[in-house]
Amino acid sequence: MIPYRERAEHAWTADSIRLIHTPSAFVRSALPYVQEIGRFRALPAYYTERERLDSFLLVHTLSGQGRLTYRSKTHALLPGQLFFIDCMDYQHYATAETADWAFVWAHLNGEAVRAYYERFARRGEPVRQLASESQIPRLLLELLEMHRFKSVRNELLASRTIVELLTELVVSGLGDESSVADMPGHVSETLRLIDKRYAEKLTLADLAKSLAVDKYHLAKAFKKHTGFSPGEYIIRARITRAKELLKYSDHPVAEIAEQIGIDNVSHFINLFKARTDQTPLAFRKTWQRPD
Repeated sequence: MIPYRERAEHAWTADSIRLIHTPSAFVRSALPYVQEIGRFRALPAYYTERERLDSFLLVHTLSGQGRLTYRSKTHALLPGQLFFIDCMDYQHYATAETADWAFVWAHLNGEAVRAYYERFARRGEPVRQLASESQIPRLLLELLEMHRFKSVRNELLASRTIVELLTELVVSGLGDESSVADMPGHVSETLRLIDKRYAEKLTLADLAKSLAVDKYHLAKAFKKHTGFSPGEYIIRARITRAKELLKYSDHPVAEIAEQIGIDNVSHFINLFKARTDQTPLAFRKTWQRPD
């Protein structure tokens, strides 16, 4: 295994800020936390090159220009842009011009940070342009201020802010997905049909025919506006109804499978377990009311 490796030129102005944090045992084991955080005005000689660091790095460019090389690609870092990377992978970032590069940054780790990162990374390049209304710059600065004064209260508040920050980051990556208000009529009608007829033998072709639209166009638009394929949405609707029946009725598992439109009970059990990490009977036992 390649060991941790870093080379750097720590060329930043005297008014730059760099804060190192040592989380408490509770936060380290249960919550997301900051490892280091700061605000730099980096001089033209500044660079950092590293790999195999157990950390996730978030950098927001305030002014000037930087340059990031990550996963064999080089990216310009312009004002209003942000990058989010896994520091286990090779990275090189530096001031790109003769002028200074100003940025706010945070090394994050702890509970769920990797899951957020992987969700972010699935949607493309590590560098994103933030919308003018994005809350991420404000949240990063709030996080920086929280770490100027170390206390149990600030540490817990910082974990909450990190979750908000990471949620904003992932949501901002869904740029082509619209709100319910922007949803086309054929997509909202497909949702209504599935919610009403999930127990039937519904197919994409059936749904498209009911709405008089091309099935490929429907599938693409549905995924864009909901995040799910029509088939996955049908399965989730069935599983949700199955949960209600398992919790609030005494019907056998095979009967419940039939009621939600799945003929093969083994297939139902596999679908249920894949989406809940429990078998139907284990789910029922978890939520079983006492006599």
